[in-house]
Amino acid sequence: MKKILFTSVLILAATLAFGQNIPGNLALKSLDGSEVLMKEALKDDVVIVSFWATWCKPCQAELDALCDIEDMWKDKVRIIAISTDDSRAAAKVRSLVKGKRWPYEVLLDQNKALFKALNLTSIPFVMIIKNGETLYTHTGYTPGNERMVVEMALDYLKK
Repeated sequence: MKKILFTSVLILAATLAFGQNIPGNLALKSLDGSEVLMKEALKDDVVIVSFWATWCKPCQAELDALCDIEDMWKDKVRIIAISTDDSRAAAKVRSLVKGKRWPYEVLLDQNKALFKALNLTSIPFVMIIKNGETLYTHTGYTPGNERMVVEMALDYLKK
C-alpha cells in the first residue's frame, strides 16, 4: 500500500512539474521598464526562476541565500527573480533590489499574468527550466533549499 501511495505521489509531482511550462509569448517588464518576452528570457540552457514579492520574508531570505552562494552558480546558471508585486509597488521592488544588490535579472509580473498562467497559488515558488521545459518546481523556502536547487540546476547542465 505504501509503495502504491509513494508511486502515485511521484507521478502527480512529475505531472505538476512538467505541466507548468512558461508561455514563451508572454511578456514581463524589466526593472528599466523594457518588455522581455519569456522565450527570450529562458533561451539559455538552464535557468532558475524564482517568484517572489517585497512583502514575502521567506522569498527575500531565499534570494539573499542564493546571492550568498553566487560563486556556486555564477557564469553557469542564470537566475531570474520574478516579482509578483502589483504596479503600485514597482518603485519598492526597484529600491529593494538595488539595496540588496541581488545579482539576478529581475522581472515584474505586475498583473500576475504569468503567476496565473502557471496556476500558482503561493510564493516563494522556484522552477528549474532547461531549454524551455520545466524540470523541477518547489513551493516555500527552508534554509538550505537554495543549495539543493543550484546543485540540481548544475546537474541538469551536464545532461
